[in-house]
Amino acid sequence: MGAEATALVVGPATPRGQRSVRLCDRHIASASKESVEDYGNGSYDFATRNCVNSYRRLLRASVNWGCVLTTTELAPCSLQVRSRVHSVMPGQILIFVAAAASAIQGANVTVTALSLICLLITPAWFLMSHRGIDVLPLLLAGLGWISFLASCLVNDVSVLWPNALAPAAFGLYFIGLTVITRRSVDSIAVALAGLAVGAIIFFLAEGIELTQTGRFADTWKYGIASAVTILLVFGLTILRAPRLVVPGALLALGLASLGLNYRAHALVCFLAAGTLLINHVFGSRLRRGWQFIGLIIVGAAFAYAMPIVARTGLFGSALQRKTIEQDAFNVPLLLAGRTEPPMSVSAILERPFLGWGSAMNLTPDVYTSAQHLATRLGFDPTFPFDVYWILPPTNYSAMHSILLGSWAEGGALAVLLPVALLVACFGIVWNFTRLGRWAPLGVTVALQGIWDIMYGPWLYNMIPTFACIALLFSATHFRGRPVRSDGQ
Repeated sequence: MGAEATALVVGPATPRGQRSVRLCDRHIASASKESVEDYGNGSYDFATRNCVNSYRRLLRASVNWGCVLTTTELAPCSLQVRSRVHSVMPGQILIFVAAAASAIQGANVTVTALSLICLLITPAWFLMSHRGIDVLPLLLAGLGWISFLASCLVNDVSVLWPNALAPAAFGLYFIGLTVITRRSVDSIAVALAGLAVGAIIFFLAEGIELTQTGRFADTWKYGIASAVTILLVFGLTILRAPRLVVPGALLALGLASLGLNYRAHALVCFLAAGTLLINHVFGSRLRRGWQFIGLIIVGAAFAYAMPIVARTGLFGSALQRKTIEQDAFNVPLLLAGRTEPPMSVSAILERPFLGWGSAMNLTPDVYTSAQHLATRLGFDPTFPFDVYWILPPTNYSAMHSILLGSWAEGGALAVLLPVALLVACFGIVWNFTRLGRWAPLGVTVALQGIWDIMYGPWLYNMIPTFACIALLFSATHFRGRPVRSDGQ
C-alpha cells in the first residue's frame, strides 16, 4: 500500500473530532481500495486488509472514548509489512520443506514423511483456538473412518485397505497443516507448492507402475501434471507476473496435455484460464452467476470441440485412438469418458448404508446389474466391461471416483467428507477473488479437486492437497470480510 494512514486525535467526541475521523477514515478507505486493486499485480495480502480494518476501528474508538491516538499507532502499513519480511521468510521456507517431505512415501497414498511431521506437531493443534466450522472437516473425516472400519469388519476386509485409511490420513494432514500454516492463505499456498515439489520428486525418483514405462507421456498423465501446474502458477504469482500471463500459461499447459493424451488435465487448465480471463475482462461488471455460466460454456465448448479435433490426429495418435474407441462404444458425455460409474452406482444401490468394504467384494450379480445400467445409459452392449471393471486384488482404484467409491466401499457416512470437499472446491471457484493474489492458484487447485473427487481415485499427495483446499475454503469464507476484485 502506498498511502499512509496516520492521524493525531485528542479530546472527546466533538463534531470537529468526528470530522477528523471521517477525513482520516476516507484516507484509510483509499489505501484499502489500492490494496484490493493490487490483486492484479500480485501484491495483495490479507494481512494488509486486516491492518486497514483494525486501524479504522481503532481510530473511531479513540474519538468515542476521548483517547489520544498517536501517529506511531497508525504507522504506514507498507512499513509494517516490510518489517515482517525477514521474520516471515524463514517460516515460509520451513513450511515449504515440511510439505516437500511428502516425497518420501510410507504406505501407498496415505502415509508419507509429512504424516510423521503432522503426527509430531498434533499436540500444538490443541493449543490453538478453533471454531465449529474449523473442526467440521476433522469431524467428517472421523465419521468416514469409523464408517470404513465398520464396513471392513463386516465384509472381512483389512482395515489397512488404502481407501479405508484415507479419511484418517486426511484428518492427520488437516491437523498438521492447520498447525504449520496457522490458517494463513499465504502459508497454505506455500504448502501447496511444497506438496507439488514432493509429488514431482516421488514420481521422478520412484513412481508407480503406470509411470515406470519410460515414456514421458505416462509420467505426465499418471504422475506430475497437476503438480507441475500448481508449481508453475505458484511461481508466476511469486514473480508477480502480469495477469494475462497465468491464463496464457494454463492454456499452453492444456494444449500440451492434449498432445500427451491427458484430456482431464487439459480441461482443468482451460477452465481455470477461462475463469481468470472472464474475471479480467468483465470484473465486477458481470455478476458471479453469469461468470459461472460462462465457465460452463467453456467446458461445454471443450467437450464438443475436443473429440472433433482429436479425431483428426492433430494432438497425436494416442488421443485419436482413444477418442475413436470411446465413440465406438457410445460412452456418455456426462460420465466424462469414465466407464466405472454404472458399477459404483449399482454397488451403492445394493448396499447403501454399510458398503462393501472393498470393490473386490462385488458379486457377479452386482456386475450384471451394472452392465444393464450401463446399457440403459447408452453404452454399447458389446463394451468389454470386465476388462475395465475387474482389477487385481491389490488395486484400490477400481471405482475410479472418490465420491462414489467412498460410498460404495465405506457406506453412507464415508461419503460425507468427499461431499464436503466438493462443496469447498465449488465455493473456492465461486469466490476465488477472495484469495487476492493467490486467486489463480486457488481456482486451479479447486477445479482439479472437483474433477478428482468426481472422476478419480486417491492419488499420491492428493490427500494433503485436499486438506489445504479445506483450509483455503475456511480462510476465505469464515475468517475476515470478503474481498471483491474489480477486475482491473
